[in-house]
Amino acid sequence: PPALAGGWGRTVANLMTLARRAAEAFEYDRAIGYLETLQEIYDTKGRQIFSAEQHINLHAEKGKVYAAQGKIDRAIDEYQQALKLCRDRGHLSIKSEVFTQIGQLLGKQGEYERALGYLHRAISAYRRLEDKAGLCKALRNLGVIYVELGEFEEAELTYDEAIDLAGEIRDEMLYADLVNNLGTIMNMRGNWKRALDLYRESLGIYKSHDEVRKSAYTKNNLAITLAERGFTEEAFEYFTRAYDIAQRIKDSALILIIDINLADLYLKKDMPAEARRHCNQALRYLEQGGLRNGHLVEVKKTAARIAAHEGQQEMALAHLDEACRLAREIGAQFQEAEVIFERGALYGAMGRHFDALNDLETAYHLFTTLRADGKRDRAEEVMASIERLYLELFDRIAREVDRKDPYTKGHSDRVAALSLLLARELGMTAHALKTVVAAALLHDIGKIRIDDAILQKAGKLSSEEYRRIQKHPELGVELLRGKEFPWDIKPLILHHHEKLDGTGYPLGLKGEDIPLGARIIAVADVFDALTSDRVYRAAFSVEKALDIMRNEVGSAFDPMLFACFENLVRQGKADLVINARTRDDAMYSLWSQCRLDDDSDAAVPAELVGM
Repeated sequence: PPALAGGWGRTVANLMTLARRAAEAFEYDRAIGYLETLQEIYDTKGRQIFSAEQHINLHAEKGKVYAAQGKIDRAIDEYQQALKLCRDRGHLSIKSEVFTQIGQLLGKQGEYERALGYLHRAISAYRRLEDKAGLCKALRNLGVIYVELGEFEEAELTYDEAIDLAGEIRDEMLYADLVNNLGTIMNMRGNWKRALDLYRESLGIYKSHDEVRKSAYTKNNLAITLAERGFTEEAFEYFTRAYDIAQRIKDSALILIIDINLADLYLKKDMPAEARRHCNQALRYLEQGGLRNGHLVEVKKTAARIAAHEGQQEMALAHLDEACRLAREIGAQFQEAEVIFERGALYGAMGRHFDALNDLETAYHLFTTLRADGKRDRAEEVMASIERLYLELFDRIAREVDRKDPYTKGHSDRVAALSLLLARELGMTAHALKTVVAAALLHDIGKIRIDDAILQKAGKLSSEEYRRIQKHPELGVELLRGKEFPWDIKPLILHHHEKLDGTGYPLGLKGEDIPLGARIIAVADVFDALTSDRVYRAAFSVEKALDIMRNEVGSAFDPMLFACFENLVRQGKADLVINARTRDDAMYSLWSQCRLDDDSDAAVPAELVGM
């Protein structure tokens, strides 16, 4: 009867109001209780007392509460039920909101591609509805996904549009959300002071609106930035305040995030037991929910740090390997770069320097691609500390050369400097530059095993003496046997006296069979020899040296390389190298010039890539 329907209608409305109030008070279990009661009423009374909108809202509200409880799969199921009920254009506003919520939840699960699909559908719907507030929220969530994927430029552009919209509609809370998220991008890109300013601006707005939950999230963000910059005590204070709020409002998602962050901070405070407790709490939550997302990557990273702190390096390595696989699986490029960086640092601590530099260079290039400048700079610092171990080895070898023949040491430094100039002129990658420079520094070390009488002979060498000199590339490679380097320098040392026409030594290689780096060193080697004083003759002028070499272009020297080299010499780029005296720190200075801030290898000729 109509009277009964009316009575039930009031009951439905009252229960929905109670559920929403309970959720607003963070009493999620009570809210679910009211909503389940509504579900039971629908199951028995159905369409007699529920309008289509009420039925849709029932599923949407259940989705919202389950999401707040961290029950993401159940939340998505409820939102999907709501979508199935949205059958006509009149429900477009509800669909756009549900698309946004599902996209956000899929992002939390690490399903970024699906998340992007739902969020783009939401954005399209909001544009059709000309709903600027809804569009702003969808863009905010889209920006979060871009951040997770490491697409910082896309994220920044998305937030710029959303911030403009928030200003147009004068929605201060939305503006605060967007400023907060923009702070995260600034921090990841190395502009941590700007990040702190943005976090504090949004925190002030949240406090003025008595927005407890969002204030807690912002305090967590502030704490992360402070902890990364070494402000441990201030970070700890923000984390604990946020944690207290998260527990009070029963926000399981925030509790998870702060558990991970507190685990890391307790480790920095040398409190491994507390670190392990928070790490295990986070891991339990993720395992219970069957979640394989970015948070699990962070937990594995933290577990690795704890294991390394306690001297369990192999266990730490296993955690990082797992974290790397997961980050790659979910497409989280920025997290993958961070994990590879940490693994590289761990390899370095384990003395596995070759593996360390491989990982660190990979991380460095990922951070460069993602324009995460702060992280890139940190990777560069650690790479430099490990590379210094190799430079110290080069220096020890150079001192042996010095004791044997001071001329050879000065010559090697100049050849390395000239090779670097030529390699940079060709646009080679940083790794390829280091390969060329390292090989050039060591290209003549085989002469250590050649008699002084031959090396320092003022007159013409006999055929036997010349054959002995021709052995120095092979002797150099023999000296390096058993020594492993992150750069493939031995072929360059072995073949730096080959000639394009096949008349060189030791193997008589021709043309492009000669490694590119060896061809570069050959040009620099001969030029420095011609422009330097020798025991048997005075130095030639630069012009005379170039004339002599030009006559052998195509037979001894690569035409393209010589033309490029001649050009840089005529431009004066080699003036500080020609006939320069060697300095004690020469190789360290050269090495520092091998790092490039190149955005990509796209402009590098194909034969130069992957050297």
